[in-house]
Amino acid sequence: MDKLLIHLTDAEQVECLLVSEHPPSAQQMKISLADAAGHGQGRQVIVLVPSEQVILTEVAVPTANRQRQRLAVPYLLEDLLVADVDQLHFALGSYEDGKVAVAVVAHEQMRHWMEQLAKAGIQPKFMAPDVLALPLREEAWSVALTGDMATIRTGLQSGFSCDADNLPLLLDQALQLAENGRPACLQVVDCREQKDVSLESLLPPVMEYRPEACDNGFLQLLAACFNEEFRPPINLLQGQYSQRERLSKLWRPWRPVAALLVALLIVQGVKAGVEYRRLSAENEQLVKQVGEAFRQGFPDIKRIVNPRLQAERRLESLRGEGGGADFLSLLARVGAVLQRVSDARLQGINYKAGQLILGMRLKNLQQLDKLEQQLKQEPALVVEVLSASSQNKHVEARIKIGAGQ
Repeated sequence: MDKLLIHLTDAEQVECLLVSEHPPSAQQMKISLADAAGHGQGRQVIVLVPSEQVILTEVAVPTANRQRQRLAVPYLLEDLLVADVDQLHFALGSYEDGKVAVAVVAHEQMRHWMEQLAKAGIQPKFMAPDVLALPLREEAWSVALTGDMATIRTGLQSGFSCDADNLPLLLDQALQLAENGRPACLQVVDCREQKDVSLESLLPPVMEYRPEACDNGFLQLLAACFNEEFRPPINLLQGQYSQRERLSKLWRPWRPVAALLVALLIVQGVKAGVEYRRLSAENEQLVKQVGEAFRQGFPDIKRIVNPRLQAERRLESLRGEGGGADFLSLLARVGAVLQRVSDARLQGINYKAGQLILGMRLKNLQQLDKLEQQLKQEPALVVEVLSASSQNKHVEARIKIGAGQ
């Protein structure tokens, strides 16, 4: 993956390096952080910070559990640090042989770096002291000289930075403490612009050293170890500075709003459920009423599947048998007469060959005679009582009605 390497300082312009994989290339720039943010789009952003602001050490911890290590390390190092542990940030490295590597930096300094990056719109994937980006060599320590500062990498997760004047003393002490890890020589890269002090005077006289040219600058030297698999052995972006924690901080103020929104959605859901049940009950009632009306209009249809479709098909059938206009005209004339006969109930209706056949239920035969006479009084109506039977104090009759010539 393409990377953007930023060497973060307090200067208005910082040194950046664009590392591309296809084709392999490295472009070095000195630009503002705001401009660097534009180059970071779609790239993995790695920020290197000055090592003089970070203490690299290791401490024995009787547990391999990462969470317990984070809790224990500050108090195991408390006696070795000048500042209060509450004012310090502890980033853990790998755990080997009962010891864990630790990077210690002041919270105030971490916040300053994070604010610089956030203001420019940069979200780094890794942040590490620049000493851990120096080349790691077998049986040799890497020493880089820049300006009046010296940066020394002594191992995978160890190193320090100091001013050049104190380098001989501190380097001699580091060599004495190295024990079995004492290097065979020092690989020295001199990136100073003004070399007014010789290397011999800056290095312990008892230690062999190999000078190396710094043709492309200090940042290019740091980027030499960056490849596809590279990641800093200690990432300072842990704990409250991790990407997850930073996202959590952004999300935290919105939690009450989200909770209120969820509660509102629940209320709306309950309300919608109640309304759905009410409408379902009304729909069932309407379906029932439609079925009853359908049975009254078409008593010969016993099985109701789709009342609307069945009614349309029956009406189409009636229109096909005698013409829609004749049927409606005849029905209108007969309906006007039926309305005048009280207690008369229409039980069924059929239309065929231009004639209506009505199934009627009346109180008695006298009412049937009255209905027959009223129908015959209508002009151009031919009326015939096909059948009449008396049942349980009422009369059921079938009357055929047609249009006369």
